[in-house]
Amino acid sequence: MTRIVSRSDALARGFSDAELQRYCRTKAWRRLRPGKFVSRSEFDTLSATEKHRVVAEAVYKSATADDTVLSHVSAAVFHGLDVEASDLRRVHLTRNRIGGSRKSKLRIVHAAAYSPSEVTLVDGVRVTTLARTIADIGRSLTFENAVCLADLAARRKKLTRDQVLAVLDACPTHPDNRKARRVANFMDGRAESGGESLCRIVLHELGYAPRLQVGLADADGEFARVDFYLDDIFTVVEFDGRIKYGRLVPEGQTPSDVAWKEKRREDRIRSGGAQVVRLTYDDLQHPERIARSIRAAADRARKSPPPTLTIGR
Repeated sequence: MTRIVSRSDALARGFSDAELQRYCRTKAWRRLRPGKFVSRSEFDTLSATEKHRVVAEAVYKSATADDTVLSHVSAAVFHGLDVEASDLRRVHLTRNRIGGSRKSKLRIVHAAAYSPSEVTLVDGVRVTTLARTIADIGRSLTFENAVCLADLAARRKKLTRDQVLAVLDACPTHPDNRKARRVANFMDGRAESGGESLCRIVLHELGYAPRLQVGLADADGEFARVDFYLDDIFTVVEFDGRIKYGRLVPEGQTPSDVAWKEKRREDRIRSGGAQVVRLTYDDLQHPERIARSIRAAADRARKSPPPTLTIGR
């Protein structure tokens, strides 16, 4: 973990203010906040999420109010969620008070009541609990971004819908509770990536209610687990983020091996009477294209012999 050096610690170790200024001027150190420094060579190797965590810790430790906690996407980072698709330019803090929210170039200070049970300690830093964090994210981010993070929290951290709803119920007059409640009611940990979360939203907006991570079996047994299955029209929808053709290729295999296995699997699905629609991130920007593809697949399924596949849960 990248270590933050405070001015007081540096002076206690024999450094002078002139030396600290020289380190920053020569770019050996990066000044995060007044009196808070980090090695620039270490900082520059970090991901966007890791950099935000370091800056957020420095901002938190510079706060003078005892009721200050990290919150929103900054708390999500401390809970181990990948938030690189979110705006990480400013650190989010919450103070336990009714008014006085403010923004600066580096931080957003939210004024919102919280209970002691909604705060936890992560590596010595006070942050909102995961349930409160997702509730705050649901209140403040777009539906799409909030669902991606809520699904991730459900998948990785086993956060439940009821836990988020309990946080919202504890503050029933919050003006953005309706937004957050929609997110909580939609969250589903079976979505295995941000792309699948976005795909699920698009399918829902098109009027479909897909089943997630469904097992398919034929006479030889179960052979596939698919991202989405549309029961009434015997259609499988698969999201292809292309990761499985790159860095997540199993050891001993090549991307072409994985692509060939996918083709054989898809042929087996079709021979069992179901149709397959494959979607990419680009497709998600064009819902009308997805709608046409699904209608075409449903039409093919209707003209084919009855499916022989067994559909699992």
